[in-house]
Amino acid sequence: MTSTTTTQGRRAPLVVLLTGQAMASMDTSIAAVAAPTIRLDLAGPPALAQLVLAGYTLAFAVLVVAGARLGSRHGPARVFLLGLTGFTVASLACGLAPGPVTLVGVRVVQGAMAALMVPQVLALIQATYVGAARGRAIGAYSLILALGVAAGQVAGGLLVTLDAGGLAWRTAFLVNVPVGAVLLVAGRRALAAVPTATVRPAALDLPGCCCWPPRCWPW
Repeated sequence: MTSTTTTQGRRAPLVVLLTGQAMASMDTSIAAVAAPTIRLDLAGPPALAQLVLAGYTLAFAVLVVAGARLGSRHGPARVFLLGLTGFTVASLACGLAPGPVTLVGVRVVQGAMAALMVPQVLALIQATYVGAARGRAIGAYSLILALGVAAGQVAGGLLVTLDAGGLAWRTAFLVNVPVGAVLLVAGRRALAAVPTATVRPAALDLPGCCCWPPRCWPW
């Protein structure tokens, strides 16, 4: 009984972390599949499909380093759960967006929340597992990264085609809400014992993350 409980306790953090990583990895490809339907339903301009994708991707790319630094300063488990909460709420807002401007704005927020959540996954794996267990955990993490985009395309196509409840493209975002809610409950327990950072790095340079002021621009 003790051995079984220990094994389950070791698996629980990994399941939470990899599911969160999968949500973030799949979201871009799910949205890409749903983008044409989004534009038609919201009667948006031709650029709407690109903005729905670029808003998420650019926010993630710009802020992911800052997200990693925040995890080092405040503890990766805490920042992971914060990012997961924001990502889940932003997914709900995307699914309920009344128009194209709201949708694009919330997609930017969703990308920013993913930038908080994703860097903590590998950090928490490193902090939680050692030896062969760490190798297996990193292998599973690599598998999620490799399959996430393809799985998102399949999931996006199914969700839009099924048109559950007449929600069409909205289910591509709303599907994250129940998954995120379950992860938040499970994550608070599973990640509670993960060691927090003992070394406090330098203060976060948020303007530098966005390459501001203009003196750092190449033109």
